[in-house]
Amino acid sequence: MKRRSFVVGAAACASSAALASRTAFTQSGKPVFLDYSQEQLDQAYDQSVWAPQVNELLAYDASSSAAVRKTMPPRTVRYGKSEIEQADIFAAPNARGAPVLVYIHGGAWILNSRLDASFPAPTVVGRGAIHFVPDYANAKQARLPEMIEQVRGAVEWAVRNAASFGGDPGRVYIAGHSSGGHLASCALITDWAGRGLPADAIKGGLLMSGMFDLHPVALSSRNDYLKLTPEDVQAASAMRHLDRIACPIAIASADLDSPEFKRQSKVFAEALAGMGRLASHTSVFAANHFQEPQRLATPDSELSRALFSLMKI
Repeated sequence: MKRRSFVVGAAACASSAALASRTAFTQSGKPVFLDYSQEQLDQAYDQSVWAPQVNELLAYDASSSAAVRKTMPPRTVRYGKSEIEQADIFAAPNARGAPVLVYIHGGAWILNSRLDASFPAPTVVGRGAIHFVPDYANAKQARLPEMIEQVRGAVEWAVRNAASFGGDPGRVYIAGHSSGGHLASCALITDWAGRGLPADAIKGGLLMSGMFDLHPVALSSRNDYLKLTPEDVQAASAMRHLDRIACPIAIASADLDSPEFKRQSKVFAEALAGMGRLASHTSVFAANHFQEPQRLATPDSELSRALFSLMKI
């Protein structure tokens, strides 16, 4: 079955098609993970297979974010020493003691920047919160442990400096999509007390179609550029450090997402539920991987409602 014809068929069948979609993979072979052959696993972590209009969707994020930046220009700050370690802050002019959402953009650890993640700002700020969007190095510039450390540095800066931009240091939350969801999950398993902050420095997280165990990722073609070591997989897999999670987590995935991204979200949500840390589990209806976070641009979407509930706003 050709890729485009499969996606059209999946859209017609909505969420019921995705988990059964392994038959749509182009080639079978010896399993390398669960019942995936190597080619199937590579496709399961290649979002262009499931959303062939990816370039148009990414362009939409960029253009809608540019429009937001024009109508509500952010304050840009430096949270670290390197040039890439900057963050945009979207806040109401009179913000005082507002909750802060640290939003980690996605892009397969290799694409996009903070400039592509401004589009949720009107929804977040309109609800009385602050939208804080940090940049970080990508896989062409740094290895995964450095990216994780930059995200942790951005969160730490936001907590320590929240009052300077109208935020409440006791109400800092995090959200992330795709690879940003993975990086956000790494922030959620951080030893914040070891960095001189409260152990619960992050009060909650919204993780959208993230990857919470990197073992299958390391077996896939994504490792051609990530170059994950066994030590990286162990340290950066939130599923292996559930005891470090100190706040409620909202999980979301798109009903037309790849089967692996849906499986990762489902397994992580079940683990969180078992330990009393699951705030909600949302399936974003009639959306593919890239359309999912765009729902945050709409205040009454199911994803925005999950975020508002998490942040108590």
